Parts: sequence; structure tokens; C-alpha cells
Amino acid sequence: VELHPYMVQTDLMEYCKSKNIMLTAYSPFGSPGRPSELKRGEADPHKLLEDPVVADIAGKHRRSPAQVLLRYHVQQGIPVIPKSNKPHHILENTKIFDFSLTEEDMAALKGLDRGWKACILEEIKAHPYYPFE
Repeated sequence: VELHPYMVQTDLMEYCKSKNIMLTAYSPFGSPGRPSELKRGEADPHKLLEDPVVADIAGKHRRSPAQVLLRYHVQQGIPVIPKSNKPHHILENTKIFDFSLTEEDMAALKGLDRGWKACILEEIKAHPYYPFE
């Protein structure tokens, strides 16, 4: 399920937990690498990694914004699938288990919720590289 601080989906997370359904978070960074034609201006979370709240928390913990966003999910008990094709980012993404976010950090990240989706099926289907009919 698409989950990140701009798309928190608290009701869905609580429902799944009540039914013993394990969610897995994808698009934890807001899909910044999507083609520009799939981005929707101000209503698009592709700059989540640059958000000042995320940056402040990252600085406080001496971590990258990506590590903070991944830790945000793991700390809630949600497995997360980050995408990267750069070896140094892949390695960095594994280094999230030796620090914890404070309750204030978690509240600040959840407070970014805007209900903004990075991945909208209609737009993806309209993309020329969409392989399914």
C-alpha cells in the first residue's frame, strides 16, 4: 500500500491491524523518480525527501531524509519497500535499525498527512510504458 508521511492512511492501517493483515509500505519517498508527466504539481509528493520537517528530523538524528522515512515505517511495525538502483543508497537504506524516532518526531511526520498519492492507476495506465491492457 502506498504509505508515506504525505499519505498516512491511519484508518487503513488500523483496519488491517484489527484483522491481522500485514501491510507493506511502498513508495515511502513519494516516488521522486517518476517521469515528470506523471507528476501533478503542488498535489504531488515527489519532494517528500526535501520536506523541511523531514530534513529537521534527519539533522537531529544525523541521518538522511530517506533513513528517517524508512525508520518512520519500521517503527510502526510496517515493512517497507524502498526503491533505489544506486548501491550507496541501497546500503544507506539498511542502516535504520540503530536509532529510533521520538514520539515528537513521529507526530511531526504524521502531521504532514495531506492525502497525497504518488501513484494513481489512471495516470500510470495512460503512460506509454504501461505494459498491461
